[in-house]
Amino acid sequence: MRPTLPALLSLLLVTFLVLPSAAQEGEEIGFDDVVEEAPMENAFPSWTDKVHLSGRFDLNMEVFAPGKEGIQANRFRNYHKFMFLKVTPDDRFTLDAEIIDLSYYELRTQLPWDLAFTAGKLWVPFGATPFHHYYGAAQGDPFTGLLLPNVWSEFGASVYKNWVNGNKISLDTDVYVIRGFDGPRGQVLNLNNGGSDNVFAYGSRAHLGYGTKIGLWGSVLYNQFADMEGAGDDEEGQLLLWGVDLLLDYGLLDVPFLKDLRFRGAFARAEIQDKVLVDPDFNSEGWYFRYGDYAELTYRGLKYVHVRGRYGTIINFDDTVSNKDSHNWDLALLTRLGPNLSLMFQYQLNMEEVDELDNDLFRTMMVFEF
Repeated sequence: MRPTLPALLSLLLVTFLVLPSAAQEGEEIGFDDVVEEAPMENAFPSWTDKVHLSGRFDLNMEVFAPGKEGIQANRFRNYHKFMFLKVTPDDRFTLDAEIIDLSYYELRTQLPWDLAFTAGKLWVPFGATPFHHYYGAAQGDPFTGLLLPNVWSEFGASVYKNWVNGNKISLDTDVYVIRGFDGPRGQVLNLNNGGSDNVFAYGSRAHLGYGTKIGLWGSVLYNQFADMEGAGDDEEGQLLLWGVDLLLDYGLLDVPFLKDLRFRGAFARAEIQDKVLVDPDFNSEGWYFRYGDYAELTYRGLKYVHVRGRYGTIINFDDTVSNKDSHNWDLALLTRLGPNLSLMFQYQLNMEEVDELDNDLFRTMMVFEF
């Protein structure tokens, strides 16, 4: 049986190093931090109090199959070219949008009883964040990902409810309906393509927090797909996608060394029913699964660097073993060259389950964000 990572308990190292600045106090500007950043307070109210612009852009120089004579190749890649617009005309309405590629755009309305309604091309409330699903410990292709889309946004609507917001404990939930996954039966369902018309998916996410140092998310999504021509409704395929994310932030234990560690981990599993694809000797009801996980440990205690290690697994289709099934290590360092500019050095070790490919990767990434 192929080894898999019980995603929330594994640990192993992957990377970030950061030059401290007075403004950052040694903290890196994360991609999600940029997205969530609120407009700065201004003593002289103006349109800038209601409109906030931020962004992230990068350039990557990658060496494909380093050290492999005759195979090695150099290439440039771009993984982020995002400009974020946040408009808050009053306390009731917020417009969030990525305005270059329109990766997402959503209008959020505050309602009574700590409710909020969101509609548009949503960040799908699955996992801790819709960005950078590192299942398998690797981002994968910049526009797809390995298990789920790297930037998972979809047309639909959601309702958010805050149940508890105390000094220590917080609890909130999202419920939503979006375009669902679809694909021809008889083939492994590709989740990277996102949603399709005429297919609806229904989902929910719950978040439990303890102070600012511990966060736990549980997510689930369900839809039916691809009624095969000539088959009845009872022969449609089904998808149940579920997962768990865990964050143990810096400073959880205020003692030397441990206070400078952060743990993040997650897994997602797609249970899929497709009687055309699955051999009845393998599963009489036609069920198979796809699975991904990662565990990440980051250390920020060095003066000029963050060091991070990440490990993860991918199972593409549990009925057969192929080189789409893999165990991946991602080791990296990142140094901050200024308040808005950083440089990352990263080595990605990709180990296929069978028929090993020469697809390891060394990456140098320069990132500008504001």
